Amino acid sequence: MPATATGEPHPATPVGSGPSVGAPSTGPGVAAPATGPGVAAPATGPGIVEPATGPEVFRRPAPAARWAFRGRGGRSGVRAGQLVTGQVAVALVLAALGGGAPATLAALLAAVLLVATSSVRFRGRWLFEWLGTAAGYLTRRRALTGPAGPAELLGLVAPGTVVRSTELSGGPAAVLEDTDGMVALLELGDPGDLLGDASRAVPVPSALLPPTGPEAPPLRIQLLLAGTPAPVPTAGGTVGTSYRQLTDGRLAGRERAVLAVRVLRVDGWSEEDLRRVLAGTLRRIVRRLGPLTARPLGVPAALRVLSELAHHDGHPVRESWPVLRSGALVQATFRLIHWPTADDAGARRLVPRLLALPATATTVSLCAGPPPANGGSGVPTELTVRLAAGTATELTAAAEALGRLVTGLGGELSRLDGAHLAGLAGTLPLALATPGPRSRPALDNWELTLGEAGMMVGTNRHGGAVTVRLFRPESTRVLLVGGVRAAQLVALRAMALGALVVVQTGRPRAWEPFVRGVGAPGGTIPLIPLGRPVADGVGTALRPLLLVVDAGPVPADTEPGPPWRATLVVRDELTPADVDALTRADLAVLQPLDATEAALAGTALGLGGSAEWLTRIRDDMVAVVNRRALRWALLSATPIEAQLIGRPARR
Repeated sequence: MPATATGEPHPATPVGSGPSVGAPSTGPGVAAPATGPGVAAPATGPGIVEPATGPEVFRRPAPAARWAFRGRGGRSGVRAGQLVTGQVAVALVLAALGGGAPATLAALLAAVLLVATSSVRFRGRWLFEWLGTAAGYLTRRRALTGPAGPAELLGLVAPGTVVRSTELSGGPAAVLEDTDGMVALLELGDPGDLLGDASRAVPVPSALLPPTGPEAPPLRIQLLLAGTPAPVPTAGGTVGTSYRQLTDGRLAGRERAVLAVRVLRVDGWSEEDLRRVLAGTLRRIVRRLGPLTARPLGVPAALRVLSELAHHDGHPVRESWPVLRSGALVQATFRLIHWPTADDAGARRLVPRLLALPATATTVSLCAGPPPANGGSGVPTELTVRLAAGTATELTAAAEALGRLVTGLGGELSRLDGAHLAGLAGTLPLALATPGPRSRPALDNWELTLGEAGMMVGTNRHGGAVTVRLFRPESTRVLLVGGVRAAQLVALRAMALGALVVVQTGRPRAWEPFVRGVGAPGGTIPLIPLGRPVADGVGTALRPLLLVVDAGPVPADTEPGPPWRATLVVRDELTPADVDALTRADLAVLQPLDATEAALAGTALGLGGSAEWLTRIRDDMVAVVNRRALRWALLSATPIEAQLIGRPARR
């Protein structure tokens, strides 16, 4: 870890204060350091060329007639399709009169069937919708055999889509092209950022749409939010209960946000014109997002993100009528057909509450646009939810919790049985138009945030959570200077995020009581001797790996490790032999140090004057340092952690 501090305070760190040494009166006595690692000014995002002016006039396609409108409680209005069907039924009967009894009976039967298909509802859908769903289910391709990569997955969910690379002023970016238009992807936030204590507001997609007019083709923008709860549903018993005591269920274990921008094909606009409009729209959105980092994804990154959001690891994918199976996961999709009351406080937090559902993973898609051609108020917006779970029982429990949440807020859901593959496509960053009703809810005041998810290390001086993202699409190297008990605390909390923990140690007796007390889901924590390798294939996005190396001085890793793996090196004392490893670490967790250790850490991490506070913090506090920032945290051990591990002091 190269020294980056220049003596300037971190923007989030107040100047002239340090961590509280005495016991707090109203909360954890944790204060910010006087100085911290220097931080370079954040980039504003890759530059993207402005669009050239397109044709002055273009013809919009006529809007398709809608067959459904759903209001509160699932009540429906009379639609044009129903009126036409009723008129056809009456005409059949009238035409058959005078043609004899058989012809009249046949006409009556046909009329009854026509009226029934257009006016009978079952489980939130009209009978003709069920018939159309069944016909599509029986005639389309519903399986992807393994092994298969992201390109094959894209061919299953969106046949005919072609992925091309285009040059923007900030570098190459992926553009997904199909018969409807072109799509580019923006990843929001920094997935490699290790600190998760900075919450950023995310605007709703309708607010990112440019004004309508003949000078631009229609656009559709989709915001995709994916997350995992903490604790995960499989972290029962000691692990789950302890982490719930720590966080009160307020923090997600992992989160991801992707913005898909689609420009629609219309007459009068060439391929090059559409590309320029798409590039200019991306540039404006990046500037509109301001402090929230947004970067266009290139072809390899876009395909990888599609695969990760679909939870596809190369194993077969198969759609059945009630669920979609992808490897070891079962998934189901739901569409919101009646929105909750927009001004309700609970409705404003609907999306964060959806992401906290007791599923292995939840994906929420908000897709808006194009705006009405007649300039009417409101932007058509769709909300689709996809739940993933390890078993059918867990999926049923998550679906029931989803139903209770939405109906409790006055909304209504439709489960997409027979169309879960289309639901999967609708919850991937493709900005596809999905069949069914679309609404114009008032989303301007909805609470959408990004940046707080991760593993909770402790609390800051304000009582807020200090979180770190140990598990990323790349490997993470962590050096802990302290005691075994602090390492066990980290291991216990990582397990609540679904991590598999493996301990390499030369002192197994120090770990055996902890291992017996934890009773890890899926088996005990393996204690392996030093030097035994761990297979590179271990560790996925939903089942990451924490490798604890409890040994003497460990050489610094010069090569990156596998993704979704964090290596926690535990050092009882900080010596000159550890400086290289400390410098190269992605994250350092430091318990109280003596003066010699603090000087070594300050030089290696570029802490400047903040290094002095490392000798004065409380024994149950830590300093969390990455390449850009320093945070002080009170470990805040729960009653279960205190009983299982003891006070997480260094000595």
